[in-house]
Amino acid sequence: MTAEAPQPRSLATTGGVSIGGAPVSYTAIMAALVAVLAFIPASIVVGGMGGGWPLHDVIHPLLGLLLGPIAGPIASVIGILVGNVIAPYTNLGPWSPLMGAMSAFTVGMVMYPNRSMWYVPWVITLAANLFYLYQSLSFGIGFWLWLSNVFTVDVALILIAIPQIRNWAIAQIRGGSPSLWLYCAYFVVFFFGSTAGIQLNWVPSFATNPWPAEVWPPLVVIILLERVVFTAVGALVAFALLAAIRRSPIAKAKMAGY
Repeated sequence: MTAEAPQPRSLATTGGVSIGGAPVSYTAIMAALVAVLAFIPASIVVGGMGGGWPLHDVIHPLLGLLLGPIAGPIASVIGILVGNVIAPYTNLGPWSPLMGAMSAFTVGMVMYPNRSMWYVPWVITLAANLFYLYQSLSFGIGFWLWLSNVFTVDVALILIAIPQIRNWAIAQIRGGSPSLWLYCAYFVVFFFGSTAGIQLNWVPSFATNPWPAEVWPPLVVIILLERVVFTAVGALVAFALLAAIRRSPIAKAKMAGY
């Protein structure tokens, strides 16, 4: 027996400034949160210039769910750009905004109101995945070493492409009844968002600053652990935050996916 979740009020803007159906204030608050989380290194950077991987990587999928596929990526990009300046030791380089933007965009499109548009970020991620293969082979990285590094991305692509899993996860999140299944649904959708973001970031990063073959083996375990742990933490935050929002008078953005 599960509790029936209260349905949040939809936002109706009457002359206020909004971005993609979300008030500018919502976008600004989320961007500020991303910037603040840049101060906290959550992982290490192998073969990179930064001192640590920023904790804000955890919440980019959540931004897509809360604000939608337009305001969510904008908040992520602004937050990352500010975070790169105020916390340079977690600056992942000039392409890092792509990671947050794609993560938020992916979840926003999967959870697009009334009709999921999951196939848009899926095609983009698959294209980036294959182009990354071309880049790797051109640089002398073997196919199997490439596959071991993108394995996590490929698993996410397969999971979200299975209609039964995708539709179940979307229905669980939109239903909002607190349960272990709801947490698992957040994990499935956020896992796709998290891996899509990192995949899109790899393409220009590798093109401008390719990491040598000796760096790839350690990345196998690091990538897997990062994506799984970051997704698990993000899903936990979403589980608690959305439960509170549904019981509050806070109106949701027009393109929010919950």
